[in-house]
Amino acid sequence: MKLRMVRGWFLALVAFPAMCASDATIGLNQKEYFEAPGFSFLVFHNNYQVGHQGGLQMIQNGERLLDSGDLFVIPKSGQNGAELRVLRRVVDREGSTATVFGEIAGGSGYRLICHTDGERILVSLRLDHAIDWNRFEAAGFHMAVYPAAYFLKSYQGDSSVGIFPRQYTGEQELLRSTHHLLIAQEDPLRTVRIMRTDGALALIDERRDGPEGWFEIVAPLQTGSADTELNISITPSIDLAWRRPLVIGISQAGYHPSQTKRAILELDPRDAPGAPVALYQMQLAGGRKLAKSGVARPWGVFLRYRYEIFDFSEVREPGVYVIESKGQTAGPFRIDAGIYGDVWKPTLQYFLPIQMCHVAVKEGIRTWHGACHLDDALQAPEGKVHIDDYQQGKRETQFADNQHIPGLDWGGWHDAGDHDLPGGSIAITTLALALAQEEFHPNLDETSINRAKREVLLHVPDGKQDILEQIEYGVEGLLASYRVAGHIFGGIIESNEHAYSHLGDPVNITDNRIWDGRPDTFDDRWAFTNRNTGLQYETAQTLAAASRVLAGFHAALASECIATARKLYDYEQEHAPVYPPSGYNPADSGFRSEEISASAELLLTTGEGRYRDHLLALLPEIRKMTAEQFAHGPGWTLVRVLPLMPVDDFQSTVRGLAKEWKTQSEKSAAANPYGVHLPGEILNPDYHLEKRSEVDSGFVWGPGWDLQEDALHQYYFHKYLPELFDAEPLLATVNFVLGCHPGSNESYVSGVGANSALIAYGFNRADWSHIPGGVISGASLVKPDYMELKEFPFLWYQTEYVIGGAATYIFDTLAADHLLNQN
Repeated sequence: MKLRMVRGWFLALVAFPAMCASDATIGLNQKEYFEAPGFSFLVFHNNYQVGHQGGLQMIQNGERLLDSGDLFVIPKSGQNGAELRVLRRVVDREGSTATVFGEIAGGSGYRLICHTDGERILVSLRLDHAIDWNRFEAAGFHMAVYPAAYFLKSYQGDSSVGIFPRQYTGEQELLRSTHHLLIAQEDPLRTVRIMRTDGALALIDERRDGPEGWFEIVAPLQTGSADTELNISITPSIDLAWRRPLVIGISQAGYHPSQTKRAILELDPRDAPGAPVALYQMQLAGGRKLAKSGVARPWGVFLRYRYEIFDFSEVREPGVYVIESKGQTAGPFRIDAGIYGDVWKPTLQYFLPIQMCHVAVKEGIRTWHGACHLDDALQAPEGKVHIDDYQQGKRETQFADNQHIPGLDWGGWHDAGDHDLPGGSIAITTLALALAQEEFHPNLDETSINRAKREVLLHVPDGKQDILEQIEYGVEGLLASYRVAGHIFGGIIESNEHAYSHLGDPVNITDNRIWDGRPDTFDDRWAFTNRNTGLQYETAQTLAAASRVLAGFHAALASECIATARKLYDYEQEHAPVYPPSGYNPADSGFRSEEISASAELLLTTGEGRYRDHLLALLPEIRKMTAEQFAHGPGWTLVRVLPLMPVDDFQSTVRGLAKEWKTQSEKSAAANPYGVHLPGEILNPDYHLEKRSEVDSGFVWGPGWDLQEDALHQYYFHKYLPELFDAEPLLATVNFVLGCHPGSNESYVSGVGANSALIAYGFNRADWSHIPGGVISGASLVKPDYMELKEFPFLWYQTEYVIGGAATYIFDTLAADHLLNQN
């Protein structure tokens, strides 16, 4: 395939008809991306390409369709991979051009020149030097195609035609040797035309190694050639009459009669203001009754959309309701005093038991998974830098590299869609559950746990409160490493990439037999065992809290919890702090946050003066914190010990920081229509080029879990400082998680609400399914201004479940029920 350089290629492309209206002009805006009505083309505003969120990105008619456009180089066998770095973006608005400068580490520099003629995006890849073909076997330009938007839609080239397959068919190359590619001609919202006049295009299915792959458009350089330039054009489908459908943001579960009730309307910026809204109550006799109607109140612009608010707080009659506006309907949802008495149950009934490791989990005739990882675990080799940021430094246990560590085969939950057992995640999950039990005493017995059989049965009561059984299981997972090594391990994770990426029943990851030393049977997980001071204090806090709620349930375990908490705390007090880098372990905050929290929790549990004295000694560290560091760190724990610390200096310091935090949090809540404390990365997003880095680049995750953790903290600020803090931020966060958020109105809690996340990144994600009660992180920011929640099970930064998010959700909804019904 001979590639030729073609001068004046922009002019050559004009001969092909455009698919946009003649007066729809693509321009380069102040945020340095190309835009037209319903169209955006981002130029390295994001650079998380490992997760298909970065490089050159195209959003069309409300959907991100193309992503990760960039140079690619594939090393030859035996050659080291080449890191691609992007260095800067240069914008010429007058010339409608944005140029990204990059380099191949140890090789050539390159430029991606993006230009528009008003109807097309024209991309030119230019290398400073020809590719070193002794080092690389392939190179060129590629761009990923979002698969869920194109399943069973057409593609056409000048060499062949076809239909995008729903599953991988064994054919990786769907189309080859074409200069002209038209996709989804039958769907004007998704139609895109890609052309190349100086060489060939190919359409690739990247799902050969797993269903998480995307389709890919590839423009290769001729192998062995001296070519340093290739050019493509991308013609979007732009319809000036198209408007993004209105999103009516509501709590999909519903509302308590006495709480604030607001529907947040997310509108296309070109929509006329003053959307008419109608709220209807469904009637038992048939039909429906108008409960309220009116024009929504303008709020303003947030990111790329315009917002209006329809307040129906005065509607208090229990019943089932729907809201309608501009042809869209949200609901049905309930207004009922018991609304928050049920919404937490699926998370405790399903999700947490299903995440339990080392047991089989069954639901009637269904087996969710078998008893897995009974061969846990081997000592991770010294110096091992591993998957998911797990790292093993100098060995601190009595066990040799790859030697079996006994006693690690009971307790703990799979953290997320993967199957590791991170110590930090288990600690914060257990803490949130223990506090929920202490504050609210939820009554639910729907699960039986049989240790002798290693069997968990859903919907089979065993006479024990489910939340206490889950707290017990979290505690067992933490105590296991202390019992064998005298400190808490960082975590346990699969020992190879293939096992880590496993889809399906985790019982099939290992053979459940302790490794016998033979290379062909090596499949056991590794335990990463370095002591981390922050994790030891974090676990001490968790065990201290757990001891209080387990005392009447499992007295011996409760005693072990408080004894271990004391020992962990005392050891760290007597030794220099260490913070070895490893995934899910606390980093050194600079102000001893975990130590402060552990001191306060142990004071709450024991009442001993030494912990009070140490908190007073730590006052200089507390004063070093900003209000935000205080609130996201030990502040919520410190306000809980105010009744036990009648010292003016302590009282004034804690109350002063809390007052500062109140002002800051109210300001951030007022900066968005949802009234929640969104992070600064969303409230004030950066539009400049995002450089690639070795770690996760930039802010990519949905903010739901962080908001839930903030709401837990807010409960205690409200409880202990009611003169400063009210309950509204917590209730707004619960509404946010249940559907009143940007991007869509989908409840982040699978199976809770009329519209919820039913395609999620759980261990069953390959089935495009969900786990009831799992909580996703939710809509994430595609910088600089696009909040997105895709119905796609392989975007972990939007649709993954984690155990910590499940626990804080349980706490927050129980807190909402308590606050609204306590009187």
